Amino acid sequence: MMNYESIKSDLGLSDRRKIAKKRWLILAKVLNGSSCEETADSTVSIRRFHSFGLMSQKSLTNDLWDTDKDSTWYLYTCQDIPGFSMHIRHLSGGITAERLNGFNNTGNVCVWPSEEVMTYYCMQHVQDFKGLRICELGGGMTCLAGVALGVCSEAAHVELTDGNEESIKNLQSIISNNTFDNTTISTRLLRWGSEKVEIELQSSFDIVICADCLFFDEGRVDLVQMFFDLLKPGGEALIFAPSRNKTFHQFAEMAQELFEVKIDQNYDSRVLDLHFKMLKEMPDIYNESLHFPMMMRLSKQHTASSSREVTPESR
Repeated sequence: MMNYESIKSDLGLSDRRKIAKKRWLILAKVLNGSSCEETADSTVSIRRFHSFGLMSQKSLTNDLWDTDKDSTWYLYTCQDIPGFSMHIRHLSGGITAERLNGFNNTGNVCVWPSEEVMTYYCMQHVQDFKGLRICELGGGMTCLAGVALGVCSEAAHVELTDGNEESIKNLQSIISNNTFDNTTISTRLLRWGSEKVEIELQSSFDIVICADCLFFDEGRVDLVQMFFDLLKPGGEALIFAPSRNKTFHQFAEMAQELFEVKIDQNYDSRVLDLHFKMLKEMPDIYNESLHFPMMMRLSKQHTASSSREVTPESR
């Protein structure tokens, strides 16, 4: 169990209870048919801000695509990457009680800005992934960055993972409808928690990428351990996430016990320019703490023992 008293928070107990109450009210409205926009709240929901506009989407509605009331296919392109495109299936049909049942379903609701930014960053640095084994951890319904790397990076292998079964089914469909040339690509259900990583995955990846998975208090210690278990000695994790009331930095403090940790806010000039533009032009919608992804790089030392764990003192 994580010792929550050891984690500093800017919010008092009464504030946290108020936010929790708002979250449940929003959930109730959504289940009754209201949209995310109608239920937006600056302390709870981030969907008032949708995208940095780094990628373009065009819906595919002809008979060749199995579009129905529960899904829509999109052609993704990027003006900064000539010739790049991929087919991505979004789940739709609203947030039902059935969809919310199970392991963290936030990635089934939409593509979050951190995933968009991580995808853009990876495509700008495809040479860093060539010939390597890559895993996207907690990639939701699209694993957008992992699919993009499979399409354009010449990675040896890309593993797309999420903890939700509905996401995995969607990812299987996405894999079937894209071309990956010399990169092998597969998907599997993968959850961080008390169970050990499967033997075949232990110390198996050169790079693990992950977007916006740091905000659940109860999952951070297990997530640190998951990165460590998946990475080869000398491997790196690239994590993109907003501060979210300093949860980003809380995770970084935990990770320092097993990794060399570097944090970078200036990792891409275009993303930074867009960030400042949003702050200036959309002050009532764009919230830096909720929307601007920082980048964290975790480096696993070559001498690290594969059996190391986060100690109870850090929990």
